[in-house]
This record gives sequence, structure tokens and C-alpha cells, in this order.
Amino acid sequence: MSQKIICDASVGSGAGQWYGTLVIKNIRYEDGSSVTIQSFLGVKFLAPKTTADITVNAQFTPWQEVSSEISTEELDQNTIDVTAKVFVQQAHTFVASDTITWGINADLTVNPDTYTNSFELYADALPGGTVNIEVAAAPDSALADTEQVVYLEKGTQATPLTATPGETESYQVAAGTYNVEAAELANSDETVVATALVSPSQVEVQVGAESAVSVTYGVVQKYSALDVSIGSLSSPIDKEPLHVKVVDNSTATVIDEFLSSNNRTTNLRRLPASGSVDVSAQITLNNVKYSAVKTVQLSGSLIQVSVGQSDIKTENIDTTGFVDLPVQVQTDLTGSSGTISVRLTSANKDLIYTQQLSVGSASSKFDVKVAPGDYTVKATGFIQDSTVYAIQAPAALTVNSDGSTVLQLATQKGADLNVNGFTDFLTFGGLSDLVDLEGTDFVAANAFSLFKYAGNDGAGDAGTYLADDPATTKTVQLADTVADKLGHSVLPVMISYTVNLSLGDTLAQLNNKEGLAHSFGNLILSMNLAQSTSKQTVPIGYVVNPDFLGECQKGPSGQALSPDYSMAVREPLADALQYRKVDADIPDDVTDTLKGYVVAVNWLIRTVCPRATFGWQANIWGVGSSTWIYTKDASADGPAQMAKKTADYIKSLEVYSGKYVPDFLAIDRYEADDFTQRAYTNGYCYGPYEWGRFFDFCGALSLELQVPVMPWQIPASRIPARTESVVDLEVEHWGSGGTYIFGDANIGSDYLNIHPKILEIKPAPLVTHPTVEDLFASAQPFDLSDPAYFDFPLRGIFAVLLGGGATTGIVTTIGKTAKWTQEKTSAYMEDPVSW
Repeated sequence: MSQKIICDASVGSGAGQWYGTLVIKNIRYEDGSSVTIQSFLGVKFLAPKTTADITVNAQFTPWQEVSSEISTEELDQNTIDVTAKVFVQQAHTFVASDTITWGINADLTVNPDTYTNSFELYADALPGGTVNIEVAAAPDSALADTEQVVYLEKGTQATPLTATPGETESYQVAAGTYNVEAAELANSDETVVATALVSPSQVEVQVGAESAVSVTYGVVQKYSALDVSIGSLSSPIDKEPLHVKVVDNSTATVIDEFLSSNNRTTNLRRLPASGSVDVSAQITLNNVKYSAVKTVQLSGSLIQVSVGQSDIKTENIDTTGFVDLPVQVQTDLTGSSGTISVRLTSANKDLIYTQQLSVGSASSKFDVKVAPGDYTVKATGFIQDSTVYAIQAPAALTVNSDGSTVLQLATQKGADLNVNGFTDFLTFGGLSDLVDLEGTDFVAANAFSLFKYAGNDGAGDAGTYLADDPATTKTVQLADTVADKLGHSVLPVMISYTVNLSLGDTLAQLNNKEGLAHSFGNLILSMNLAQSTSKQTVPIGYVVNPDFLGECQKGPSGQALSPDYSMAVREPLADALQYRKVDADIPDDVTDTLKGYVVAVNWLIRTVCPRATFGWQANIWGVGSSTWIYTKDASADGPAQMAKKTADYIKSLEVYSGKYVPDFLAIDRYEADDFTQRAYTNGYCYGPYEWGRFFDFCGALSLELQVPVMPWQIPASRIPARTESVVDLEVEHWGSGGTYIFGDANIGSDYLNIHPKILEIKPAPLVTHPTVEDLFASAQPFDLSDPAYFDFPLRGIFAVLLGGGATTGIVTTIGKTAKWTQEKTSAYMEDPVSW
């Protein structure tokens, strides 16, 4: 029998009524010998009941990125049982100083021994038992080759297990009590569907024991299915979505309706088994109606319905009573050659008007008369002399029947996209794990930047002044090597913490004078090493203090920290300058306040390494939560509103004003591949709709601040097609970010092209969709055929940095799909998006 693993556990400093941390370190066997893990550390402990996600921050020596998978089970009204896996990228032997910090939104100060004495640790294992899933024979021959999915649910985590009808499958499962659910059994086109009945509804898995779950079948339903395909249509509707309706001819009832773009197939499932329907597709654009109608006999099977250019009939609609719509553009630009694209869509979406307008013309009008009524307005901006100009337009417009309506537009100046250290076109870079110092992956990707965390612990090394920083020197040398091979500059970017608010415990971190001094000093060391090592004109780039702005905006107790919040700044900065022998006088605007700290960081970089390029980092949850990304009511909490709140706080700290203005702003969401449990059980499971809102947030924040932005640590993993092999979601690192950014014809416009294992995932409740399939089905019109990056510059985006420590990017040591990403970035560089 193996020895018991023990640790030293305590409640972290600064614990209060609403938030605290549990800290474990000195992980060892009972006899004092070292513990080595190959893949993960299994952890079980008790915690006070919390409605928020438990966070994990691990500091290992040598430093490496870790990820986690956490599930909870309620024991009573006050206590939860936590089961976790802390994953490492490579085998790790624990030393006494290794620390794992668990952030918990609850009060740990009451009966703390209950929690600190509860820790159980396991090397590459968790205590568990066997679950045998016995499935009855398929109730219909059409279902014989279909896999039955059974979900074991514990807290917010749902683990899908599969078994073939008529067989029994056995699975090793961590100990605990699980709710059991069974998905319907359906064939691929859902023309035959059987209700699945599971027993028992709850199963207790005990260590070393076996548990049984049985699945039987009830009613079998028969349906029809339609695949409605819109082909390649000609101008002017080649880029327009058509309004498609499916109407029951016997009752005139609309069975389904949706928008479909060109070269898109929409799958309609579980339609009546018999009867006749009309499938119509139409659009009225600039007073011309384009339409097609096809009659289909339903037959309890899958039927293909195609609409091509030869099916389209055109008709000029009656414009009696329509009026001229003048447009006035207010701008301070002179001699502009910019063009504005304006689009009006009627409230019932039956009428669409488009118009191209020259910014140089102060007054013009639509080429055709416009029907009186209510419209939504969309106006697209332009780029002139590398500067983004957005168009301010009313969200809605009522066109009056007396012709008195004038559409008022105005240009709004945004960011200059030319950023020190970067190019005049959109570029991609990614994280390096410094495994391959020849840069093979970055050369294959034709990358223009690469990033790595500075120092030993990757978070500022607040405990000491570092004697050396190999992470910086190796990253700079790697960038030089890749640059030599590619024949163009490759910017090394270091992620530098001068205070680590990613760790939580915000106030304690801000008031750790000694830690601030050490981290200031370690940033100076990194800059000095970069300047002495790099062979490139811009020797180094920095993303400073991830999570700092978001944590301060969110506040330790839900209230934003004031810019005048008192903290020591000048003394620790002076200590760092003296230790590193930097002869510079600290300016008077570096005050002992939160705002003064921001000035100190900006001044320090501009003083010690004036040729560096740098930016701060913001994220989507500085407003208090990231759940707004899923909201459908954009008027209440859309990307623009969330960006405005974030920008207002950044402005209050004067991050991008004064004498030492940074070059850019990095923006991220949670760094994890969407279809791994560390992402979707933590509420980060994005479809096209959510990714669109994220990049809209980037664009709106850039516009509010007039600062160029760089999405950073973006997962580049792709969605697997249903024909591909998908074995282990946690090992293979599938996700949606790469597919959204670069497009994938294998997924195209049909979400049922996605592998069933992906569609069956049950994300956390705050995602607001029961399954990934429902998440994608709600993103209409669904189409991932083409890249999304074409309009990135119009959103103020000048570069994108992909991947993270345990997230797919460019390096093949992280994520099965990194080769695909390399191919996509390399192909992109054959025709990059410039300004």
C-alpha cells in the first residue's frame, strides 16, 4: 500500500466574510520523502458553501503552467466537498516551497480547522470506484449503431459516458454521489428518436466498489428532416442573408424560419413524419424582391432542399408612398477618401436598404426611395492613415412618411494601428514554452511575435530579487533565431507582474511593500537583459500586470478601488532602483496611491528601456462578471456598455494619459480551450455568438480609449468535425477560438458537422445552454466557413497572441490542434489584412 501524502494547510492572509484562500504547501509523503506526479495531483477537501467558482493558483519550482478541473458536492447547507485535479504539463517533484492557493468566495474565518484539516492528496489518481452502464437493445433497427450517452452530474460538472445499445461498459469514476441522466437515443438525422429511461437517478460511487446503472427505452418517435441549402447566388445578394420559412400547407402554420447566407446548409429536425410544406427563401433589397419557393412532400426521412441562382425570381416592389432619405455626415476630417457602408433593416426584417457613402461628402441620400417605418441602423467605419474611424449612428431610425427624416452620422476617431514593434498589417503570435529553442513551430506558423512569462515563478517573484532571469534571455534569443529564419522581425513579449492580483487577496498584494520592491526590481532585470541580448530594433515587449485592472475595477468586495487608494509606491520603487543601480529620480506624479502605482510602472519602463513596447491588460470580467457575454439583450449589457464601464475605470487611473503613455492594451478572457473541463465547467464555453461579442468588446474598448488593442492568450484550438477521431477531450484540447478566428469549411454552416462528443458537452449553468449543441444552434445564422479576422483592424486590433500555458496556440507541445493553427497563420500571411 502506498504512503499517505500530507501537506501544510492554512487559511491565507486577508481572509474576510466574503472571500478567502486555502493555501497548501510542503507536499510530501508521511516519511518526508518527495512526491512526484506525472500528470496531475488529485485533491479532496471541504470548503464553505459558495455560489462562485473556486479558483486555483499554483506556484511550482521550477515554474510551469498548471490547469485544474474541479467539481463540488453539497454535504449540508453550509459545506461542500471539493474534488479537484491540478494538471501539470510535465512531470513534477514537489519541493517544500511549492504552493497551491484555492480562492473561495466564502467566509473561511469561522471554524477554519474544518477546512484545513480536510485535505487529502493523491499522485496521478483520485479515490474512486467502477460504474457499470448496462444498456438495453436498440428499440428500432435505425438506432442499432447509435451510442447511448449517460451523464454523471456532480455540482456544475457533467461527465458524459457512452455505451452501445445491447452492451455494458465500465468506467472508473472518482468517489462521490452523482445524479444520473440519459440522453435520448437518436439517429444522426433525428428521424428516429427513442426516449431513454435511466435507473437509478442517483448513484453513489465508493472507493474500490462497483455501481450499476441501467438504461431502457420507452416510446420511439418517427420524424422527417430537411437540409435546406442556399447555393452561390449572384450579386447583389451574394453577401446577403435570405429569410427562409417552412410552412405547413394544410394549416398554413410556420414550422420554422431562419436567416441563411450563401453557401450555407441549415438542418431542420423533428418535423412531421408526413404532409406537404413550402420552403421559401427571400430578401427585399433596395426595393427589389428576390425569392424562391419549393414544395416538399415529407416522408419520415431526410430530404435535401436546394435553392440556387436559377431558382431566384426578381420583382420590383411597389414604391408608392416611399420617400427620399437624406444622409448627413458630421466629421472633422478633410480630404478623406473613406467610405461608409450603411445598412437599414426594417423591424420585420422584410426590407433591407444598403448604401455606400463618401465621408468627403457632407450631405447625400440613398440611391432608392425608402419605405416609411422603423429600422435598425448599422454603419461600418473605415481606416485612414492607419487610424481607425468608427461611425456614430442611431441604433434605430423611424422614416417618416412626409420625407422629413434625415439620417445623421458622425465619424469618431479611434486608435492608430501603427504600434511600436509591430507591422502595418494584422499579425499573429503565440506563447512559447521554451521547449524548442530552434523555434520550429514559430517558423512553420510564420509568426511575428512570441510571448513568455518573465522570471522564475512567472508572477513577479515577489519573494526575492532575482539574480538572473533565464525566461527573458531565452525568449529574446528564441525570437532572434526565428527572425533570422523568417527574414522579418519577431517581437519577444514578456508577461511581467509588478504586483500579482491574479493571485487574489487584492489588498494584501497591493500593500506588500517588500514584494512590490522585489517585483519592480525583477522587471528592471528583465529589461536590462533584453536590451543587452536582443539583436532587433525593438528589443522587447511587455504585457504588464494581467488581471490588475480587472481586479481593481471589480474590487475586493464588489466596490471598485479608488484611484486615490493609499498604498506604498515611492519607497519600494526607490528600493528597487537602488538595488539595480538605476540612476534616476522618481518624478513627483508617482504618488503613494493606486493611480501613482500605475504611473510608476509606465515611468519605469519608459526610463529603463525606452525602446521597449508595452501595454497593460484588461479582461471581460472587470465589470464584476463575465456572464454578460451570453446575454441576448444587447441593449441592457452588450459589449459596448461593458467596454464603456471598463474604459471609464481605466481612464480614472490615467493608465493611458500623462507623460509615459503605453503603446497598446492587451485584452483577454479566461485562458482555456473551450471544450476542456477547466473551461466549460468554469463558464467559458463560446460559440460564434459569444466570440463575436468578445471581439465587439475589444473594438468598443479600443474606441473608448483610442488605444490599439491586442487580444492576448486567446485559445486557438479548433472544433473537430463529426468524421474525425475524438478520444479524450482533456488531452486533445479541442475548442472554438481557432475555428472562429480562422474559419473551417469542414464545419461550415452546419453545426451538426461538429463531432457528437462536442455537441453532448453540458457546460456550467451560467453558460445558459444545456448542451454545446444548443449553444451552437442558438448562434444564428451559424456559419464558420470563413475567417473572422478580416474586420479586426476596424475594431482597433493590430495583433493577436494565441495560446497559454495549457491552452492551444502555436507550439505543438500544447494541444493536438496546434499544427492546424500553424497552417492557418502561415496561409494567412500569404495575403495579410493591412491598413
